[in-house]
Amino acid sequence: MSSDQHHKQYDDARTPVAVDVVLRSATVITMDDDDTCFDGDVAVDGGEIVAMGPRLAHVGREEVDLGGQVLLPGFVNAHTHECMERGWFEDLGFMEWLETYAQPKDRAYRPEHQRAASSLVQLELIKSGFTSILSMFRYPSVSAAVARTSGIRATFAPQLVEDPSGVGESWEDTLNFLDELDRDPHPRIRGWLGPHALYSCSEGTYREIARFARERRVGIHTHLAESRDEVTRIRERTGLTPTAYLDELIGLGPDVVLAHGVELTADDIARIADSGAAVAHCPTSNMKLGNNISPVVDLRAAGATVGLGTDSVMSNNVLDPFAEMRMACLVAKFRTGDPSVMSAPEVLRLATRGSARALGLEDLVGSVEVGKRADLVAVDLRGPHLWPLTGDEGHLGNLVEQLVYAARASDVSLTMVDGEILMSERRMRTLDEGAVREIVEAEAADLARRAGVDDHVVRRRPKSLRGRVQVSD
Repeated sequence: MSSDQHHKQYDDARTPVAVDVVLRSATVITMDDDDTCFDGDVAVDGGEIVAMGPRLAHVGREEVDLGGQVLLPGFVNAHTHECMERGWFEDLGFMEWLETYAQPKDRAYRPEHQRAASSLVQLELIKSGFTSILSMFRYPSVSAAVARTSGIRATFAPQLVEDPSGVGESWEDTLNFLDELDRDPHPRIRGWLGPHALYSCSEGTYREIARFARERRVGIHTHLAESRDEVTRIRERTGLTPTAYLDELIGLGPDVVLAHGVELTADDIARIADSGAAVAHCPTSNMKLGNNISPVVDLRAAGATVGLGTDSVMSNNVLDPFAEMRMACLVAKFRTGDPSVMSAPEVLRLATRGSARALGLEDLVGSVEVGKRADLVAVDLRGPHLWPLTGDEGHLGNLVEQLVYAARASDVSLTMVDGEILMSERRMRTLDEGAVREIVEAEAADLARRAGVDDHVVRRRPKSLRGRVQVSD
């Protein structure tokens, strides 16, 4: 940053300027190139950060006194699915979970189920501090309609599945969705291509997706090397690793985001890094499904772009950026045996600017800088699980470590996207939380019935005392 730019950002003139919003009295962690942090204000106008400094003279049409809370760039979720089957199919091996339960359930999905699921997921994401997502699942037009209301910044990659049939979106569905966005574009919503995986989509489809993506200049998001079973299947069929095979089909590049990247060889890691493709690291989901741990330390050492994702509520259960950051730190230390790797500051950057880079959004979001879009979150530090805070005047002390290792989604007090406050003081402004819960409960029950999993899900554990009444003596 030049000295003139620094002056523009931090030494604001004393002449009052009217703007949309001023966020005051925060500890601002910018995540810029210099890791700048300061105590002060951030001014937002027209959805853009226009000034920041210790005591801005700007006057906001809305003023928010954060009273010393931490102000950060919003978290960017590099991989998720907008479904609602939380706690339904638990403690199963990956392929059994996927092929016996998840995919047959996906076949039962209807647009009304997707509306409920997207409302639930976007509500939870916003309340957790996520401001941008890359999501792949069913009925993307429905999810995009919810996003127009919720205010989240979203990239939707329709989950294209050919085998088994009927459990995902088709190539025709995908093209229709992209055409819809072309006819009625929205500044916060993008459409990408989302072939599910090498074992569920054909070679010809992947080649066609690559051709189309480069022609239309849209991204490609796919699962890759998520499990040992996948590696075995692809090697038996092609003689290649999944990474080498995918590169042969589509040509890995900066427009490709690979979900998981767990089973990678040294050659795979070099191939990904050299190509500029990104890996969306989802440690909680990978471990819960027994799929090992992605070699994120090696990927980063090779220069690969890595972002952080939650995966879905089916395989993670919570959409919590703090829990995911903590897990990313712990599993890297466990895998390498080196407690110094993946430090708290590194992982905070991974969850913000790293994920923004993975999604091709780094010029817009991922850091708090003048000229970037105002995608911001505030974190309240008053909970006892965040004591003690040891910084003094001019020093952060242990603040970053507390955010990564101890904070929770429920500590997020404010979420702003594109300069619009979506949640303030833990209250949603864009979605009706009570109404969302009602439709989720109703549509989830209908989905379970249509999917034929009532006995597995709804009637899993009887409550009956077998007719006996129990009383104390």
